[in-house]
Amino acid sequence: MIANKEHLAIASVPVQTWGALYDKDEVLAAGTIFKELDMPFFAADHIPAKKGITDPLTEIQKVSFILDDLRLYLDTHPDDPDALTLLKRLVKERKSLTVDFAKEHYPLTPDCMAAVYEAEPDVMCFCWQEGPAPWEGGNV
Repeated sequence: MIANKEHLAIASVPVQTWGALYDKDEVLAAGTIFKELDMPFFAADHIPAKKGITDPLTEIQKVSFILDDLRLYLDTHPDDPDALTLLKRLVKERKSLTVDFAKEHYPLTPDCMAAVYEAEPDVMCFCWQEGPAPWEGGNV
């Protein structure tokens, strides 16, 4: 215990504002969708984005990453119209991407499985068995 009751530290966190966003192909390399928050640790150079990657799993990952970052922003800015507009658009895009992926390959989430069962009510499979798991080296 500190005898003179002084504070060891006081944190100060500035309020984030809506600003310039990275392109969907740049977000994974930057680690954020917000350009103003891209402050690399260890004074590292910015990791170049891998442009032109169009496989379905990477596209789902990009949109999912943006949605995660948006949800964090919206926790503190729930009425920001630009953020809400982008969230609405990307929620639909992610759903479409995962449904298309499930139709072509195999479901990635329980929601994808529900879509398979709704489209084919008589199907009797635990559909995750239909393809290799991405974390086990499966790739499309």
